[in-house]
Amino acid sequence: MIIFKQFDHSVHTAEEMAMLYQAIWKKEEDDFFERIQRHADYEGFLGIVAYSDTNECVGFAYGYKSEKGQYYRELLEKEFTSDEIEMWLSDCFEFVELAVHPSYRKNGFGRKMADKLVNNSHRKTSILTTQVSNLAAQTLYTSLGWVVVKENFIPSPTDELYVIMGKVLKGDSFDE
Repeated sequence: MIIFKQFDHSVHTAEEMAMLYQAIWKKEEDDFFERIQRHADYEGFLGIVAYSDTNECVGFAYGYKSEKGQYYRELLEKEFTSDEIEMWLSDCFEFVELAVHPSYRKNGFGRKMADKLVNNSHRKTSILTTQVSNLAAQTLYTSLGWVVVKENFIPSPTDELYVIMGKVLKGDSFDE
């Protein structure tokens, strides 16, 4: 059985999320712990953490309100026309991360976290990026109503190609 909890802003939970992130992405040293703590202070931050029946962190998703001056928002604005900025970023929830431990995938947990997170954001739109090579993620997001906004986005010179996806949102709640 999987239990979903709202991110509680504790150091312990952030550490659990960082360990899972590093295990999934095969990164020994990463700044994810500091990043999640910094992002948790952003306006409109929402996070969901999935725990197994043995209280092991097996998944998480999080994001926040997209605002001018934020690093990723500035990258996205450079890719968009003024009409696209108005459409996608004027009242936007940036869906930053979704991670599910490989042994817990294909059970609908990622789908449930993604839907609950963005729909509980109370924003008009949501935006995310994922690697062009990550077809499983793109398939999941497309099945949840996300559309490709831009292809071949390169966040930094050392990154691979990404796709920018967007979704027009409707309200929901964590309680359902």
